[in-house]
Amino acid sequence: MTLLGRLTVLRHREFRRLLAGRTVSVLGDGLYTVAAMWLVFDLTGSTAFTGLAGFLTQIPGVLSMLVGPIVDRARLGRVLTLSELAQGVVVLVVPLAWLTGSLSVAVVLATMPVLSLVGLFAGPAQTAAVPRLVPDDSLVRANAAATAVGKTVDALARGIGGALIVLVGAVGVYVVDAATFALAALLFFSLDVPDTSRGGTGEDDSNQTDGFDRDAYVRDLREGIEMLTGSVLGLMLVGSLFANFLFGVAFAVLPSFAAGLGGAGTYGLLLAGLTAGTVGGSLLSSWVESVPLGRSTIVGLSASGLLFAVSVWVARPVLSVALFTLSRVPVGIYNVSVMATLQSGVPDDRLGRVSSVLSTASSLVSPAGVLLGGVLGELVGSWTVLLASAAGTVLTATYWLLVPSLRTFESPTGVEPGSLA
Repeated sequence: MTLLGRLTVLRHREFRRLLAGRTVSVLGDGLYTVAAMWLVFDLTGSTAFTGLAGFLTQIPGVLSMLVGPIVDRARLGRVLTLSELAQGVVVLVVPLAWLTGSLSVAVVLATMPVLSLVGLFAGPAQTAAVPRLVPDDSLVRANAAATAVGKTVDALARGIGGALIVLVGAVGVYVVDAATFALAALLFFSLDVPDTSRGGTGEDDSNQTDGFDRDAYVRDLREGIEMLTGSVLGLMLVGSLFANFLFGVAFAVLPSFAAGLGGAGTYGLLLAGLTAGTVGGSLLSSWVESVPLGRSTIVGLSASGLLFAVSVWVARPVLSVALFTLSRVPVGIYNVSVMATLQSGVPDDRLGRVSSVLSTASSLVSPAGVLLGGVLGELVGSWTVLLASAAGTVLTATYWLLVPSLRTFESPTGVEPGSLA
């Protein structure tokens, strides 16, 4: 497929608006990630505290599956707008505490779970919006475009974030983050997402406007769980959970590892490199969309783990950043391919609840990994912890190799609509 062919998905006006809002939101998120984790490490000098910070940021994700049924029945543009506004208000707490002379690590840590809670609706809402804005045959390209744009901006933000911390301090970055949330809210406010999914009927419109139906909510939630436990998606989830746990372990000690290599600037570059690699993988995903997912995952994750290990082993700023970047390319391909498989195989009116159940499952293990990583960093050092994470990625590839239904899973473009229901 030519580059022009892959860009045709941008002809859809509302999808472009979704991309615009997401771009601004991701810009702020990237800056916040660098500022928040570095501020905690700067205030305490402890990987245990950075592990706690990561835990508090991610643990609210366990509630994600509770918002899925609501997202499926809500106006997605409104959900995205309110989510951005709420996050903008919460993030201002830290600058206000600094102005009043009451800034402490406790204040920074307290805002983290609150910010995550008010942002829970954003992910499922964006996932559910994409297939309503583009046709079925453009899903892989749409997801690749969304990931590429988002990750490119994220990589730039994280790299710039480290430099901004040096220039204006971490608290100053919080102020910039609040402004990006406000701008993203304005962009999402103009977004027009159909109330019903592709091929839907008028019956769903009534569900969008009726009052809260507890029985329907519980039924929708149960259906999301059953779709996972009763299909190959559940097996995919097991492998993803293992990888997420070990990456969480690594994430907790990255500030400490970066401090040994060069400081806040190096930390921002490491995060930017990880994100940039995912962008590269996302761009390449359309080239391998016809390759069986099982094959691309086994080869890709094996290469990712090995590159990650080498980047830690050499422990040199420029080389480590470069290898970190390369290690994320297969992960970017995997993320887009799995998302396209999910959006094709799951009925549109259930995407919100299924994706939120997936997020909840991931959020059960990732915070535990971050918390454990912080403790292990104090005991055995960040270098050893990062190598263990790299080994975990290779083990995830081995899991896909050993499970027949995963090893032989077809390509994302070969998945029949609704076949995973």
